[in-house]
Amino acid sequence: MSLGVLYGVLHDLAFSVYIGGLVYAEIVLPPAANAIAPAQGMVVRRKAGDLQMIAAWSALFLILITGILRLGHMGMLAFPGTFFLKREVAETSFGQTIFTMFGLWCVLVAIGVVMTFVLRPRLAGKIDPTLSAAEREAKQRQMMSAARWLSILLRLDLAVAVTAAIMGASLAYGGLV
Repeated sequence: MSLGVLYGVLHDLAFSVYIGGLVYAEIVLPPAANAIAPAQGMVVRRKAGDLQMIAAWSALFLILITGILRLGHMGMLAFPGTFFLKREVAETSFGQTIFTMFGLWCVLVAIGVVMTFVLRPRLAGKIDPTLSAAEREAKQRQMMSAARWLSILLRLDLAVAVTAAIMGASLAYGGLV
């Protein structure tokens, strides 16, 4: 097996893991978690989310590395170049599609940062019973808001990832952009 094939397989596998995790989190997990007691459902969602977060970050890292390795193996990288691509590649639909896919990858990373470091910590832990009623209510509102935003960003993440996958598939035909 050539390096180019290996890079391609790893790249596609990483993207499959990423999109598969999003589909699981959006379509499979919610009905399953809703079918059990709410407290247990929250624990299941949190534990599954922890594992999915590790898989997602690993996949995003692997997508970046294998994408760079693939372009390098195809002789398309240039330092200096037009955003590291050879000028003759960057000016084509193929090159523009690569730029767009990198931009979408950056969006996935930004969404991941918000979900991992802003929203998920707001959902973690229990509400302290020693808090006043007003403080407990505020904490509950904060947790409900974080859960709502997490759900919205999860759907946006899935839409962006599917768009990037379609663009990646289009590269075999010269690109979409």
